[in-house]
Amino acid sequence: MNGLRPLRVALATLLLAGCSSPAPQRRLDDAELAAVAPLKQQYSGVVMGFDIKPETTLIVSLDLQQYVDADDETVAALKRDAVARWRAAWLAAHPHAHAVLHVQFIDFIGRRVATESTRT
Repeated sequence: MNGLRPLRVALATLLLAGCSSPAPQRRLDDAELAAVAPLKQQYSGVVMGFDIKPETTLIVSLDLQQYVDADDETVAALKRDAVARWRAAWLAAHPHAHAVLHVQFIDFIGRRVATESTRT
């Protein structure tokens, strides 16, 4: 029975680790995603969601048909707004850091529709 004790301790450790607060990077990502979330409402029907992969790339999922149907001014504004919000959120989460930030606009199956970049 003593052979089971290390197993129980390891299992308890794994369970506690699973219940702990999110990792620091996850908290940063969540804050950055919350900062860009208003774009979903501002460009309702066009912007469907967001993801961060890797740390310096924001993925913006689009409804491709709505994106294609939007006028050029709306598309330019969407790109400009996404880059500005992403840059501001990233800088707030990474004070004094420098990077080239990328915003990739993709369709529902992951095809890249457009890409924008900015330096911090």
